[in-house]
Amino acid sequence: MNGRTRIACSAAFATLLTSLCLWPLVTPAHWIFQAWFMIVLTAGVGLGFRRLGLPRPLTPLAQFLAVLLILTPMFAAGQAILGFLPGPGAFTQFYDLFVQGFNEMGQYGIPAPVEPGLRLILIGAVFLIALLVDTLAVTYQRVALAGLPLLALYSVGTGLHSSGAVWLWFLLSAGGYLMLLMAEGHDRLSRWGRVFHGSAATLASTSGGNPLSSTGYRIAGLALATGLLLPLGLPSLGTGLIGSYNHNGIGLGGGGTIITAVNPLASLAQTLNQPANQTVLTYTTTSTSAANQYLRIVDLDDFDGVRWTTSQHQVVNLPAPLPSPPTGLSTAVAQSTVLTNINTEDGYDQQWLPMPYPATNVTVSGDWKYEPEGRTLVGADGTNAGGLQYSVTSLVLDPTTAQLRNAPAPSAAFLKTYTALPKNLPALVHADALQVTRGATSAYDEAVDLQKWFTTTGGFVYNPNVPADTGSNAMATFLTNREGFCVHFAATMAAMARSLGIPARVAIGFTPGTQLSANTWEVGTKDAHAWPELYFSGVGWLRFEPTPSIGIAPSYSIPSTTSTSTAVPTSGATAGAGPSGQAGKASGCSRVGLRSTGGCPTATSGSAAGSTGTAAWPRVLLLVLAGIAALLLLLLLIPMLWRIATRRARLRPARRELSEQQVLAAWEELIDSAWDLGIPPDDAETPRRTIARIMAAGGLTGEPREAAGRLAVATEQALYAPAVVVPTTLRSDLQSVRTGLQASVGRGARARAVLLPPSRARLHQRLRATARRTAQSVFDPLGTAARRASALGGRLTRREDGTGGTGGGAGTGAEEL
Repeated sequence: MNGRTRIACSAAFATLLTSLCLWPLVTPAHWIFQAWFMIVLTAGVGLGFRRLGLPRPLTPLAQFLAVLLILTPMFAAGQAILGFLPGPGAFTQFYDLFVQGFNEMGQYGIPAPVEPGLRLILIGAVFLIALLVDTLAVTYQRVALAGLPLLALYSVGTGLHSSGAVWLWFLLSAGGYLMLLMAEGHDRLSRWGRVFHGSAATLASTSGGNPLSSTGYRIAGLALATGLLLPLGLPSLGTGLIGSYNHNGIGLGGGGTIITAVNPLASLAQTLNQPANQTVLTYTTTSTSAANQYLRIVDLDDFDGVRWTTSQHQVVNLPAPLPSPPTGLSTAVAQSTVLTNINTEDGYDQQWLPMPYPATNVTVSGDWKYEPEGRTLVGADGTNAGGLQYSVTSLVLDPTTAQLRNAPAPSAAFLKTYTALPKNLPALVHADALQVTRGATSAYDEAVDLQKWFTTTGGFVYNPNVPADTGSNAMATFLTNREGFCVHFAATMAAMARSLGIPARVAIGFTPGTQLSANTWEVGTKDAHAWPELYFSGVGWLRFEPTPSIGIAPSYSIPSTTSTSTAVPTSGATAGAGPSGQAGKASGCSRVGLRSTGGCPTATSGSAAGSTGTAAWPRVLLLVLAGIAALLLLLLLIPMLWRIATRRARLRPARRELSEQQVLAAWEELIDSAWDLGIPPDDAETPRRTIARIMAAGGLTGEPREAAGRLAVATEQALYAPAVVVPTTLRSDLQSVRTGLQASVGRGARARAVLLPPSRARLHQRLRATARRTAQSVFDPLGTAARRASALGGRLTRREDGTGGTGGGAGTGAEEL
């Protein structure tokens, strides 16, 4: 194994070791073996193309195309040409998977399931790192710089799972990089000559190893030990303002600290976003109205223009009972108590505890923290809602229309928090809110008008295939196209309410589910739902239901009714049933996806996100692919075209006074022709010694051998004789020698001599020389002008004295000039 091959293998092995830090991110981790295959393929293609002597930029391009041909049947076999060639359909599939993968990155917690989109992103990321490392370390021989992509991969992998055996990933990554550096150092030393291994005594003192290698191993071991042990001796920086963290991203310090989870839907979606409907929990309740049986998980009260998220709130140890009454609730509001006993499935590994709102008492096992602002429970130290039996006592509020219409305005601080909107909110949101609520005399009437507009009069269509996006632009699109599912209705109504000055937030949870007996209900993944909550002083946060055909509208949101709850028209008895009446089918929020933007997409929402607006994308990719193919073909043809042009120029008839140049050009063509057929040149040899070596290596006999001798004699005369006579058979002799050399090799060698001639190295030398001269002319114009003047003076001097020599004659000529 030569030095370059050793460096390539070390680079691949270093990338492989570093990629292990991604192992805990997804489960099962079988994808990593596919990523390792891409690393090996990248290294193998690079070794093969570098042996061909191609221009260096072609090697990473060939590696990329080789991996693309492998990824196509893996991820887009149905859309590929002949099953493996990427076509427009395959690139569309890649794009859809990338969009789906990026959505899943924000949707799932760690470890995430190996969905196709995530798997493509992970394998593609490892391949790109392997390509960068191989290109820097082997193709361009910048081994030290190869540590940068390795560091990037290590930082991303360990940054996403900051807990766990991080020291192990550091040890593997750093060890791989040090191995790569040592391989490069060994190769560099070997170029100096034979590596000295020391005397017998020296070898004995190093346990039979190379002293240089032993020293390197000791330095490497010391560096790794220092990197691992030094942080233990440094003073702690403390926990700062955010406290310590557990694996769920929740700060849980002593008595109370801050919830910092950016997306509390991530871990929920991991359990619920399954291809088929799965049971999440069952419960028994003393409630007599399904409208009061919504199970609330968490509220999203911060809208930044991209998504609704949970803002930072203090958590405290779980009190028993919970603080009562809920914040802002007046004793004048009619209320009753409901007891709900809930049993969750073992696989429901969600950090938030589902329960009716507002809960006043919770009896549950485990380490749970209470967040007073949203009246939610969040698990601490790994506690989750899976496999629990717990009971919840909650209130059923029945405010009158007059109480809601006459509710006083909340405090200024409260309004500032819960009516905040991003600056980039489309004007259409507020304009539609004003148009819909025109004539309303109170905040309550405005809320009722908004709900009625979404469910009845606004012409909105329930469509579970709309991409699950609640950003500002998506909100404007939703109001324009008027189709979407629960996440769009909930998020948009909350934003419109805020634009009218009504405190609002988005809640995530479950609809009542399917009734199994008189007081027993079953909740599945299809019952996940999103709805807006609006605040009224004296009553508190109240649920509204803007999603058509889904859920049950509370009685207080329909002023024309009595206190009995009225259901929004549905197609079945189950609250989560789809509009088609098929209870088992996903219908907007009956499939639980619960993306990072907050909502309940269907199984097809991810692909819909990727296919929307991508009609022209395959054409663009096809043009790009065609351009890359044309560029690759042109780069491959450049050496052949340059060789043909050079041969024609060398054999072009010359002027009589430059006849010796014609002979020397024919000699150069003979040397390059032999080089292309596997006989490399040696500039230290004389023409006679060179032609003898070529005749022996090429097995020339007969006329080709005699023609080669005549060319060598003519070249010697052109170089050393005072007068040169150009042979009339110069061109025919050269052609005879080339024919004899071609006859001594096989078809493959002849084809390689035409397509990839080794003599193209002269082109590289000329290009580098041209670039060097160009750089000198740009950065050193005065020096270049001086050198040209000096060269011109030398030529004039030689012509003046007629000798063309150097030394004294040149000096005399210069003085006379």
